[in-house]
Amino acid sequence: MIMHILCLLLLSQIYSKTDLYVGYSDKSNNFKTVQEAVNKASSINPSNENDRVTIHIAPGTYRQQVVIETPYITLINDEPSKGEVLLTFYYGIGYKYYSVNDKGFFDQNLFSKKSSKKAGVYRWGASVQILKKASYFKAKDITFENSFNRYVTKEEIEDGVEISGEGITYQRQSSSDVKSKEATERAAAISLEAGYAEFLNCKFYSSQDTLYTGGSPLYFKNCLIEGETDYIFGESDAVFDSCELRWKGFTANPKGGHITAAKSSGTGYLMNNCKVTKNKSLSVQAGDFGRPWGKNAKVLYLNTILEDGSTIINEGWAAMSGVQPEEIEGFKEYGTKLANGGAVNTSQRKGHVISKEEAEKVNIKQYMSNWTPSFL
Repeated sequence: MIMHILCLLLLSQIYSKTDLYVGYSDKSNNFKTVQEAVNKASSINPSNENDRVTIHIAPGTYRQQVVIETPYITLINDEPSKGEVLLTFYYGIGYKYYSVNDKGFFDQNLFSKKSSKKAGVYRWGASVQILKKASYFKAKDITFENSFNRYVTKEEIEDGVEISGEGITYQRQSSSDVKSKEATERAAAISLEAGYAEFLNCKFYSSQDTLYTGGSPLYFKNCLIEGETDYIFGESDAVFDSCELRWKGFTANPKGGHITAAKSSGTGYLMNNCKVTKNKSLSVQAGDFGRPWGKNAKVLYLNTILEDGSTIINEGWAAMSGVQPEEIEGFKEYGTKLANGGAVNTSQRKGHVISKEEAEKVNIKQYMSNWTPSFL
């Protein structure tokens, strides 16, 4: 009898879970686009963990902006050995397009009509928008990309990309070298307004403003984040656990960048056991751990591994909008080493190198508001 009851409970857990599919023609509940699956999940309206909707995405490239405003949604690539799931889009700040609607999002009808162009893309034109109501979002083995600073797509050209102002003068064409410093602009791969979101084995690609963090708390495990300027930015309490932070670089005339631009109100960012690396296909110059987006910025790098001695500048940190890194009590590091095991000279640091005793008191759960992510 007990075994029978346990089996019934297990089955109820399996069948209470809603599974949707994208790119699997042999599956029921299959959709052509990720947004269509997200819209279906919205109609289901999950309100707790038992109602979670899992969207299984087949390996492939999905060129569409995705906007999520429903909680308890998971995006997952069940077959990473067969290829990546790439969610990519092309909006950038300072440009206007036919497809932008009044909310700043992509609209297929406007794209097709091509009647007039509009700027004002929402949240740095992020390819994937996790809006405030979409709490408890999860992603596993998903690649998030904004192609704006990586390559020009035919869809972008068809969308009539054109300079909108803001002092920007670089006109984009199909042959443009958008990996150059001259062409680089703000273009987010993902915008996270919701809290209690977690990511496992995910990748995030852009150059300037790759990953926006607005909700708290957030957790990233074994992820790759690539960019050049403020490529992790926002005001969240967030843990980046065993992640790779990669300098993207430029095609020529490299210029050092900033990994973070934090604007903290709580515990801020914890970079725990992360490594800082360089893109081998472009020219990279040493950059810094971050610059302050306000005087309350908080970023702690704990046991960081640098690819080599030219990965981070000796000063460690940089100024922003007149705020000097020496003024920021929350800029801290401990245990930084080179990949070859060599020591890092921190004598010129403009941030704070904390003691071993202080470092041993750091607990990931301090940053998680008593929430335990399932990927932790």
